[in-house]
Amino acid sequence: MEADYFIPAEFILLRTKPKPVKAIKPKKGVSKVSSHGALIKRAHSIMRDIVMERDGRCVVDVPPLHGHTSTRQAGHLFASTKGSVRFDLWNVHEQCSGCNKRHSYAPGTHYYIDWFVGRFGKEEYHRIFMESNRVGSLKSYELEELIAQFKLIRARQLEGKDFRPYFTQTEILSGAWSTK
Repeated sequence: MEADYFIPAEFILLRTKPKPVKAIKPKKGVSKVSSHGALIKRAHSIMRDIVMERDGRCVVDVPPLHGHTSTRQAGHLFASTKGSVRFDLWNVHEQCSGCNKRHSYAPGTHYYIDWFVGRFGKEEYHRIFMESNRVGSLKSYELEELIAQFKLIRARQLEGKDFRPYFTQTEILSGAWSTK
C-alpha cells in the first residue's frame, strides 16, 4: 500500500547514532566555587570568629567519653543546612570537636540541647526550632548584607569585651541588632 503523502528527504533520519558532542572544558582560572558559595564561606568565617570570641570555650558541660578536645568549632544547634537559621547567632555556639561530633552523630544524646534549654529556656529553643522548619535560603545580595552586618558586629565585639552578640538571622539582616 502506497502512502498518499510525500516525506521530504531531509526529514528522513539516516543516522542510527546521535551526532557526537564535544565535552565542555572548564575555563582556566575560573574558580569552581560559585560566588554564592564563596559568600556563604565568608559569612561562616566571620560568624565563627564572633562565636569563638563570644563563648571562649566549649559550651557543653558534660564532656565526651574521652574528654574535651582542643579543636574549637562553631557548632549549630539546628543543622547549618537549615537556611533560615544558618546564621542565627542563637543557633551557633562554640564546641570542641568531640562534643560537636557527639551532637551530630549520636542520636539520642541531648547534651547540647540540654545545655541550651538550661541556659536560654524552652521558649528560645522552640523559636529556633520553628524558624528552622521555615523553607528558604539567602540570596547573594542578602549574604552580602549579612557579611556587612557581621563585620559591624565583630568590630563592636572587639571594642568592648562585655558585648555578647546573640541575635536572630532576621535581626542581623535588617540591622535591628544595632539598636539592642
